[in-house]
Amino acid sequence: MVSKIISEARLYPIVEKWMKKHFQCFQTSKNTGLRHGRIDVLGVRDVGGDLSGDVETISIEVKRGTEPFATASGQALGYKIYANRVYLADVRSDSFSHEEIKIASHLGIGLIQIKHGKCTEVLTSPFYFPMTSLNLLILERLALGKCQICSSFFETGKVKEMRKGFTSYVTKENLEKALQENKGMVFWNYEVADRKEKMKIRNRGNYDTFERRYICPECVKIFFSKYSDKD
Repeated sequence: MVSKIISEARLYPIVEKWMKKHFQCFQTSKNTGLRHGRIDVLGVRDVGGDLSGDVETISIEVKRGTEPFATASGQALGYKIYANRVYLADVRSDSFSHEEIKIASHLGIGLIQIKHGKCTEVLTSPFYFPMTSLNLLILERLALGKCQICSSFFETGKVKEMRKGFTSYVTKENLEKALQENKGMVFWNYEVADRKEKMKIRNRGNYDTFERRYICPECVKIFFSKYSDKD
């Protein structure tokens, strides 16, 4: 524990910068989440190799060195519903104790020491399979959509603009415009929406449907360019 206590929010940029470099994340965000909970620092990296567009979602719970270790560890573990790897980053003058490392290993979380504004990975997180629905939603909060054709993830817009709706990186059910402007496309699946509402899985309320799907710019160009009317 350190004598000088600083707010957790001031630590977020430090951890985010380190995460981007250490884990080679191509997309990161701070204080991001859904109604079930917000993640302090979230990152996404490519792990699919040459034959896949798979990504890995990494969650980091940031603490300032004052909270009971088991409590903080449990909070970090809870985010495996969203992410593939979960970490606890804690401010420490000294490293984690042997007992704390054993607790973290038993629970299945990674550990990151924050000391003098620098981060060090002490224990690597195991890999988890998060809930698909929540994982895709949290990725969408990072302005990433999964292509329905190639299964790769691509940027649908700017992260800071997502609350304003879809940005110019995708068109809304307009294939011709997507081809002309070299963009992706988002469309809505009404059949699935009807089925979910019939089974009382999802109430649409005043909305037509929430069942949105994406197609990346590459697949739009490769698979649909010959149907374009622009020539």
